[in-house]
Amino acid sequence: MIKNKIFISHSSQDIEIVKSFVEEILMLGLDIPAERIFCSGMEGQGLKSGQYIPDKLREEIKSSMLALLFISKNYKTSEVCLNELGAVWLSLEKEHIIPIILPDTKFTELGFLDINRIGIKINEQRGILKLIQDCKELLNPNFNIEKLHNKLEKFVTEVKIVEPLKKKDELTDDSVQCYENNLFALDRIIIKAIPAYNEGIHPIVDVNLQNRILTDLGNANFLKSFWYKMAEGDSYVERLQKLPSGNWLISEHNWEIKLTAMWVSMNSEPQYGFILIHSDKLEPYKINSDVGGESYYVGILKDGTIVSENEYLHGYAVIGGESIDIDKLGVEPMHRDKDPHWIFLVSSYHKAGFNADETIDFCKKHDTGEFEVNQDNIMKFLRALPNHPTVTRWR
Repeated sequence: MIKNKIFISHSSQDIEIVKSFVEEILMLGLDIPAERIFCSGMEGQGLKSGQYIPDKLREEIKSSMLALLFISKNYKTSEVCLNELGAVWLSLEKEHIIPIILPDTKFTELGFLDINRIGIKINEQRGILKLIQDCKELLNPNFNIEKLHNKLEKFVTEVKIVEPLKKKDELTDDSVQCYENNLFALDRIIIKAIPAYNEGIHPIVDVNLQNRILTDLGNANFLKSFWYKMAEGDSYVERLQKLPSGNWLISEHNWEIKLTAMWVSMNSEPQYGFILIHSDKLEPYKINSDVGGESYYVGILKDGTIVSENEYLHGYAVIGGESIDIDKLGVEPMHRDKDPHWIFLVSSYHKAGFNADETIDFCKKHDTGEFEVNQDNIMKFLRALPNHPTVTRWR
């Protein structure tokens, strides 16, 4: 029997997060075909009608070379999951059994598993990248690193942010969350920056004014509920910080952009609000460690030393002939985009944020030059978008 499959063991109660991982990371990020993945909770990747479950599971495990165990409180109390764990433990090499810790579980709760690998957290990008590097021969040695990074950043951000926001929203009146915490909050930042402007959509050409607007947005307490939306997808902003070079960091994953243009909307209808920025292409980072070379994905130490992506993932870098523990020195991931982009900064209550697919397509057409960026085109685009249901309800 050819052993080339990936066995996904999970609780049925955790299917949404597991399905997202399988689709976004394994299938889209790593280009692993669906037929190589067995996931009982997913249509097309699990059990078929009429199949005897124990026999099917035994067959799938025998044909698998890697098992990913999505460990949660639900998993630990599931007899089915524990049976699957025992079966993979007997059938696979121990280093090919990988526990992935879901947000409601801690490493200290893994003792009952009695497995060699301590596991990774599903909401930590570095751990997932390390897993992929360690197992890439089993997964797909020819995956596209840029595509993986884009999918992984979006996935990890949503895992870390969406659930806490849902809990917070449950305690906050829907209209307050929509208007006061998002629509009005962005509107106040724009009005404060350009109080003498008329209502409408305006280009902001003064660099100092651009920096002031982004600085105020970066300091806002609602930033974690804001999105950036661009031609290649969307993710939470979370972090907006100016670098000494004049460039800006977007997201906790430190995407560096070079700001070359800005448009803002000042409108009596606050759901029309947005900050639209243009990021120019950047050169790759020059790696300072002994590895040398250039890359768009690197790690940067607190003293500014740039190390390779693999060195960042492994936690050690060779500098001056010596292997240095860079985690002790302090290191962060950094990446640049080699292509220019138009990027919307909005909340999910704003029209451009609520209608993600349309906004992403709009950015694609601007990136390719199909549409000119001007007041008329932007307003026409916004007017055609549906309102957020909360905006409609509380009008």
